[in-house]
Amino acid sequence: MTTKTDYKTTALVFLGFFLLIIVGNLMLASSFDFPDILRKSPDERFTLFQANQGTIVLAYYMMSVTSILQVYMAVAVYQITKKGRMLDLFAVTSGLLSGVFQMLGFFRWVILIPMLSNAYNAKEINSETIFFLEKFANTYMGMTVGEHLGTLFTGLWLIALGVVLIQNNAFDKKLAWLGLISGVALFIQSYESVNASALSFLGDISIALWALYVVWALIMSFMLFQKKDETSLQTVHWGMWLFGAVLYLANVVPSFL
Repeated sequence: MTTKTDYKTTALVFLGFFLLIIVGNLMLASSFDFPDILRKSPDERFTLFQANQGTIVLAYYMMSVTSILQVYMAVAVYQITKKGRMLDLFAVTSGLLSGVFQMLGFFRWVILIPMLSNAYNAKEINSETIFFLEKFANTYMGMTVGEHLGTLFTGLWLIALGVVLIQNNAFDKKLAWLGLISGVALFIQSYESVNASALSFLGDISIALWALYVVWALIMSFMLFQKKDETSLQTVHWGMWLFGAVLYLANVVPSFL
């Protein structure tokens, strides 16, 4: 039986995820030209990283923690929604893989890239080799593992979870549909890193697509804070929807200016 404490604990995990991803993104945008920097040349990326290394490493550590929280989010939601169906297992497995792949992508900035930076400063390796290793890490750990696989499985988790919540009469159907739509958006966006030349437009709208998921997580946390039991329908107040819409626009509009 799911208790009020279970709902509130899950809500705290979702809220922590939201806060860390917002703060981390703001720090990276101001100090590292994120996310555009990830598509620039290795020497540009490496030079800017060295100039603001302390802030960038801290911000990426915060982003790494969000990927760990992603694992807890998947497990916690599975615990409060499971009905013994294959769909439940598909959802939790996708959520776990999402967190693991994102961890591998984000943590390179916390440990691997600073190591390369120190080797560059100490002239242990020539600059061409340093830039090649950084480019390899960005292409494989970043674009392949973190961006493609991490985003792909986040999308699959949200799609499966959206269906689970739509079929559960104790959750707001509008919130369930928002999660499902966010999942479809991220599933599609994950292929930008696979074929960047043909799908470059997905990179241009990546903030808008990811913001759907982040706002969903925030609204989900507030809904879970209010939920009392497994059977009573818990709706989302219109004021929370309005706040979510304003927050979404505040994050997305500047990216198009």
